[in-house]
Amino acid sequence: MADSNTQTKAQEEILLSKRMFMAGCLGLPWLWICNALYFRSKVFGPMVMVDYWPGKSPPPPTSDDNVGGDSNDADDNDEDDGETMERQLERQMEKNELEKWVRRSTRGAVLAMTLFVSWIVAFQVNKEHFGPRWFVMDPTDAETSGW
Repeated sequence: MADSNTQTKAQEEILLSKRMFMAGCLGLPWLWICNALYFRSKVFGPMVMVDYWPGKSPPPPTSDDNVGGDSNDADDNDEDDGETMERQLERQMEKNELEKWVRRSTRGAVLAMTLFVSWIVAFQVNKEHFGPRWFVMDPTDAETSGW
């Protein structure tokens, strides 16, 4: 029974990651960032300065870091080796599927942030070359608004 719960949880995580990636493709690139941050420990592992400080040892992996979850190894002793291998293969495939969507979200987030920062820098550097239609407020309105 616990095995089906962890399988359901892994499938739900994959579905969530896939939906967040697709929503990011539809014009919400901040969801790519959320996706990468939410699943970062499962996909990228513990990170220095985020999960632990330099000079300290990284935290031990928990059962939550494993997509399929391996909470009870004692129950696996009475099963076939083939069934255990099947379950390990299934867990690895689930982990690979989750990694695929999280890595895609990470690449999309990096691309979107690069384009956004490039636009800000290009606009700020060449502000005088853009016409007044590019600005929200006319420079003469500054006196009346106080900004």
